[in-house]
Amino acid sequence: MLVSSTSPSLVPYTSTTAPSSTSTTNTDTERARGTMPKAPVNLSGGVPVERSSNGILFTRDAQFIEHDNELYRVKNPYYTNYVAAEEVVMGNLFSMTGLGAPKMMLCNGCEGFFDFNKATRGDFSANADLSKFACVASKVEPSFKDLGTFLLDTKVMPELLKAEGEKSLVSAPAVKKVIDSYHALVQSYNKADSRLEDIYQAFPDGQHRQAPGVLDKVKAENLIKFSVLEKLNDLLPPELKQEQQQHYFASRLINNWDYLNFSFCNFGYFQPDTAKDQYRGMTVDFGGSGTLGFGGLSKAESFERATQGARPENPLQSTSLFERKDSTFSSDFPPSLTGISTIPRSRPLLSTIKDMVKTENDIYEAKNIQSHEKALGPALEVAYRLSVLPEPALQQFFTENWVAGGQDFPYRDKSPEHNVGTQQMTTIMADRKNAFIDQFGRRNIERWEANNPERAAQARAEVEHAVNSVVEGKYEVRPLGAGSQTI
Repeated sequence: MLVSSTSPSLVPYTSTTAPSSTSTTNTDTERARGTMPKAPVNLSGGVPVERSSNGILFTRDAQFIEHDNELYRVKNPYYTNYVAAEEVVMGNLFSMTGLGAPKMMLCNGCEGFFDFNKATRGDFSANADLSKFACVASKVEPSFKDLGTFLLDTKVMPELLKAEGEKSLVSAPAVKKVIDSYHALVQSYNKADSRLEDIYQAFPDGQHRQAPGVLDKVKAENLIKFSVLEKLNDLLPPELKQEQQQHYFASRLINNWDYLNFSFCNFGYFQPDTAKDQYRGMTVDFGGSGTLGFGGLSKAESFERATQGARPENPLQSTSLFERKDSTFSSDFPPSLTGISTIPRSRPLLSTIKDMVKTENDIYEAKNIQSHEKALGPALEVAYRLSVLPEPALQQFFTENWVAGGQDFPYRDKSPEHNVGTQQMTTIMADRKNAFIDQFGRRNIERWEANNPERAAQARAEVEHAVNSVVEGKYEVRPLGAGSQTI
């Protein structure tokens, strides 16, 4: 079930020297309280564009649509309008951390792009107004590649490995050995992939699932591919691995159950316009975030499904300690620093955070975070970003974007017990934000700011830009000692 805190209203976090909640001006408070939720964007005038997927594994029917001179990937979520609506809300909320995420819009008027029927929409009926079916529009970042595709890029990866070797003063023969090992792994992946294609051609239209012993062969080849991706991920330079870790920890705010799947999709890298020689992380799928679980169900309804693989071809056995009590979205934030045991289908995540899990165990033994500040750097930076993210902006964001109940875009309309009000959701998110901060310790976060002034300044700038891109207002994000406020 979904549970909010018992506090009747949102209580913003303030440090000892930060301004209280009264630092938000009366005008801004009134504006936030009076703002009506944003209406879906009508895409009926959009123009379909033929474009390759750039290696991204799409799990839902999608089209590329040009709208207002911007290119969007528009996804039909299949289930219902509330699934589309909440995915957009959680994606835009994640972006307020300043980490990479596409601009997302809830849209309708998509009947010209999709064939809506009983097979493609769970909420379809004979008399349905097709123009009212909601879809998810994500702005396309041309340089984005999901993690799996990025790791298999034989132009990009060898250059990164060479540059990292030179940076670390590794000898040329040693660098060559690493690059040769990389190419051998890619070759192993490609051979397994080729064998899979042969199976699918021999057993088309899903026949491999019924033919005796064939599904086991498919799983075996997929396991080879997955194991190769894990090994390739271990070769990434530390800076890129830390980007993964930051995105994972930020995903805990919204309880994203599908941050990284077994094909190493949903997270990847792109090259910012301001730094074409660099790669930054980007999370692109939020369909398992917030109250959303799997298969169009809420998290509370998804426990049995969550303990199984997403598809029969998935070779991974459940290694998670995930329990029914974890099948929720609430103010109760997991006590673990990594939270790995509370995420279903978590095996792929170990490739990203296994070093952090070891650090968590070391901290448990030492009872001291300070001595592990460097190892916890990615998590502490996320905690810092959440510390400077103004809570009045959260309140305003949900007021502008969250709809509950029997309106056009309800989040839970099957049963009233699943409906979540705007203030309830705001309180839950504020509680989760503050619980994450408390886990790592406010003094430890302030120490990280003092020890990493350049990164802290960059993080503040990214949070400020992101917040003001998502909500209507002007928020100024200041160092922890000065607090955060709205102008």
